[in-house]
Formats: sequence, C-alpha cells, structure tokens
Amino acid sequence: METAIYVFSGFLGSGKTLSIQETILKTFTYTGKTSVIICTEEGEYCYRKDALKDVGIEVVEVEYKEDFNEAFLERIKKVYDPLNVYIEYNGMWDVEDLIKMKKPEGWYIETIFGLVDSTTYSMYLKNMRQMIMTPLRSADVVIFNRCDDLNKGEVRRQLKILNGRAEVFFIKKDGSVDNNIEDLIFTTENGILHITDDIFCSWFVDCLENSDKYYGKTVRFKGMVTDQLRLMKGQFFLGRKAAICCEADASLVGFISELDDSVKDIYKIPSKDDWIEMDAEITKGEVMGNKAIIILKVKKMEKIETPENEFLYF
Repeated sequence: METAIYVFSGFLGSGKTLSIQETILKTFTYTGKTSVIICTEEGEYCYRKDALKDVGIEVVEVEYKEDFNEAFLERIKKVYDPLNVYIEYNGMWDVEDLIKMKKPEGWYIETIFGLVDSTTYSMYLKNMRQMIMTPLRSADVVIFNRCDDLNKGEVRRQLKILNGRAEVFFIKKDGSVDNNIEDLIFTTENGILHITDDIFCSWFVDCLENSDKYYGKTVRFKGMVTDQLRLMKGQFFLGRKAAICCEADASLVGFISELDDSVKDIYKIPSKDDWIEMDAEITKGEVMGNKAIIILKVKKMEKIETPENEFLYF
C-alpha cells in the first residue's frame, strides 16, 4: 500500500503546527489505519496528542537533523505502517534534502506546503532573503498567515517568478481567506504605461496571467537583448535578469519583440547584449496550447548604457 507524505515547511511561528492539527481534526476520518505526524521542532503550540490519537494519528518527535534520515523513516514504516505521513519540517532545514532523501518503498510526497508569517515576512526578506525563499521554491502550495497588512498582489506576482506552479493563499488574522488582490499601479504618459524596474517582475507575471487586459496597450521599459532560440526572422527577445535570492539563481524574464511595420525603415534589429529602452504595443501572437504568445510590437527604441546593476530583485 502507498503512503502519501504531506510536508509543511516554514520558519518557526509561521503556523505549521496549527495548520496540520486543525486540518486533521476537521477533515480526517479514522478508517482503522494509523497515520503519523513527524514533528521536527518545538513551536509556540503543542499537538493535542489525545485528540489526534482518537482519530488514529500518532505524533513522533525528532530533534536533530542528523537523526532525520532514511533509517528513521524506515523505522516509522516498520512501527506504524502509516496511511499518511505529515511532516512539520524545521524551517532551518533545506526542503530539497527531504525531497532527495530515499523514502521507504511505497512512500511518495503528495504535497509540499510553504507557510509564512506575514507579520515577519518583510523583515526576513530584507535580512535573510535566501533562507526564507528557498523553501517556497519547492512548495506546491504557499500560505501566508496573519496577512491583514500585506500587499498581497505584489507578493503573489513576485512569488510567481520564483515558483510559477505554486498556488498562493492569504489567510487573515481571523482565519478567513483573503481573495482581495491589489492591482498594479502604473505611471502613465500620453497613454504609455511606464514599467519601471521596481514593478517589472510583477508586471511580467500579471501580463502572462491576465494578457487580455494588456492587449493593445503600449508599454515603455528597458531591457537587454538576448539570442533566444526558435525566434522568427526579424524577432528578438528583450528582458531582464530577475533574482529572487541572489544573482546565482537569476532567470531571464521578458518577451519576444519585433519592429512594427511603421518603423522598419527607421530602426534595425538590435544586437545581442545591447541594452535598449523601447515603447512597444502588446499584441497577441500565435496560440500554443490554450495560451497565446505575447508579441511586443516596437514603436520606438533607443540604445542605452548598461545599468550599473543588471539584476532586478523584489
């Protein structure tokens, strides 16, 4: 029989214990088969072991990372032969180590949850960026708790640069889900949307996810020309290096661009590694799957100096 593993990662105080416990006590139906919670750190809240035991849940604690290994998981299987395993994973441990760890036969990771305390998120992002972002990179579901004062739209769009597949949820202090996502605010001039460096990553994600609201609009931004593969003759790729944690993890984000017919006699296709600033209309290109490729039709452009810092952060 297969055993599903549910991983709850995040810093101390992010709400892992409550999320596991309340989810189980509200939704779990005892079928006579034992499940196990593996707790790897001592937090503010304790598990209600008697109540959990009543629905067939055993709590096993492990304190040191060196003790959380393949042999430990094999012992859990031998003693309990669990239906499900819920792991409250220490926020200071790398989730990738768990993902790569050899599991007992029949065990598999079903879902990885990344939990964040919104009241301390900005502080961690400023001072411990890589540490807080690393577990979110691996998460299937990201949950921000206590998020009454968080700019949810900005956070969600920027997280999508880090982990495009993750679902992101925001939970208010009263426990209710907050679906009110703030829209982007643009500076405009003569109908042109100015995509400044501080909103580029958020705009990029919003443009991909909500393309219809941008078709026909003209944007102005600066970026670097690269030689992406599979481009048609006359096309070039213009984008920015977006770094979530550090420059080493940067990825290139941007769009396929081509000269508008009205300016083909004025400009020539820029060269690889050129930095340019351009005004371009967002248009719908070829449909692939269920999504259309976005094409930027260049109306105006000029070559600029390479910026002192080529990377964008959020």
